[in-house]
Amino acid sequence: MSKRYILAFLFSILVLLLYPYYLKLVGVSERPVATSERPPSPKKEAVLQELKLRPAPSAQSFPYRNELFEVFFTSQGGSLSFLKQGKVVFYEAGAGEKGIFGIRLLHEAEDLTQEIFQAGPPRGQGSSPRFEYEKPGQYRITKSFFVGGQQTTLILESEIENISGKERRFTLEIEYALKLADSSHAEEQDKQKAVISLAGEIHVEKQRALQKKSWETPGELEWHGLLKKHYALLVKPDQKTVSQETRLEANRFFTRLRLAPMDLKPGEKKKLNVLIYAGPQHYESLKEFGVGFEKIFSKGVLGLPRLLLLSGLNFFKRLTGNYGIAILLITLLIKILFTPFTHFSYQSMAKMQALQPKVKALQKHHQKDPARMNKELMELYRRNRVNPLGGCLPMVLQIPVFIAFYQVLSEAVELRGAPFIFWIQDLSQPDRLFTLPASLPFVGDAFNLLPLLMIGSMVWQQALTPQTAATPAQEKLMYLMPIIFGFVFYNLPSGLVLYWLVNNLLTIFHQLVIKRIPVILHHEDQG
Repeated sequence: MSKRYILAFLFSILVLLLYPYYLKLVGVSERPVATSERPPSPKKEAVLQELKLRPAPSAQSFPYRNELFEVFFTSQGGSLSFLKQGKVVFYEAGAGEKGIFGIRLLHEAEDLTQEIFQAGPPRGQGSSPRFEYEKPGQYRITKSFFVGGQQTTLILESEIENISGKERRFTLEIEYALKLADSSHAEEQDKQKAVISLAGEIHVEKQRALQKKSWETPGELEWHGLLKKHYALLVKPDQKTVSQETRLEANRFFTRLRLAPMDLKPGEKKKLNVLIYAGPQHYESLKEFGVGFEKIFSKGVLGLPRLLLLSGLNFFKRLTGNYGIAILLITLLIKILFTPFTHFSYQSMAKMQALQPKVKALQKHHQKDPARMNKELMELYRRNRVNPLGGCLPMVLQIPVFIAFYQVLSEAVELRGAPFIFWIQDLSQPDRLFTLPASLPFVGDAFNLLPLLMIGSMVWQQALTPQTAATPAQEKLMYLMPIIFGFVFYNLPSGLVLYWLVNNLLTIFHQLVIKRIPVILHHEDQG
């Protein structure tokens, strides 16, 4: 009996130890269900399981292409993830990045530029899908893009509807960006800028300034733009714009435009249309819109001269059919306009050169009395009707025109791919007669003929220019100037070098004419 008791006791202990493992094996919970809780119904359990297995909605991409544009629409934000016009990429979203021309609502928790919109069928030829986003019981937003057929434009058409039971105020913000050229050259960076039209005035912020801080401007803007060499992304909403903020991130300009608040009654809708220009900075094309886009050419101190020169360049191109010939004619016209000033300048320099022996004699005779020496020199100049500054002042007057034409020729998209004659087939690029067998420092591997001809013309012009008193250091600098200019101009656009070369040749011709005119020193004792 004692053995049976011992076996029964051991068996009971074994059952107690193994019982929890048995319950786990058959899938029964060890804890009893409280009477106040109800097990989930099979239907609810199925719904919960479906939500766990259902993937988060992902963005859809919708490609579109015509003769002018290649575009990718995306349901993320109902925006553009890729925008290309011709060969130029204006924007390309990387992995996980949002698109451009998304719309945000100020003071709303949702970032609509990140939300997934429902994509419906396009509303016609050249249209994006109809994107829709709804916050239940609050608002509904629909968006569509329309791609221009003949012009490099897009239209963003948006509609916001108040589906709440009370009047609400909505403040819309539009975000867009521009991919910049990757350049460390300061001159190239200065061509990449943000521009706004505020109260009829053009305001500009360059890339270098945006590297330090963002650019924020309050006020009612007519339109906003982001520029890079030859191309522009310009935006004009049909609603009042009250402020803008532009910043530089990851080699892109980012801009946020804030529109004036809109008050919507329950069930009320309001539309917003945005004109988007994505194309070359072509003056005639921008002027056709009639909204002031062409004013980007008149920005800055030299805006008006630049605009006049560009208009003249286009006029002569229409007249001759060749931008190279147009450059020659504009250069000739500028030279003719300034001929009276340059003629007076050369005559003054020639008289100053003829008076040098008397000037040196006075300086030597009165070297211990500077006041008397200056008085005698002024009297000498007066008797001979010579202005010591006469040789410099006319040149100073021409500098703004030269700089303005330099900017036109270096930035004008009209010269891109424009041929002249023979080997000069693109006036926006160096002329490149042939390729050198090796790359040279400061020069590269191209043999450009026009800059070498320009150096020769500068040496010739310098030999003809009357030399007044100059220090040895100044004389050495004058001899080095043609070489310095040669290196500066060697890889510049051939249209610009052509202008400088022709201007030098016309100056040489003028100097040759001046040298044939005898210098007469009036009222001067010749004995």
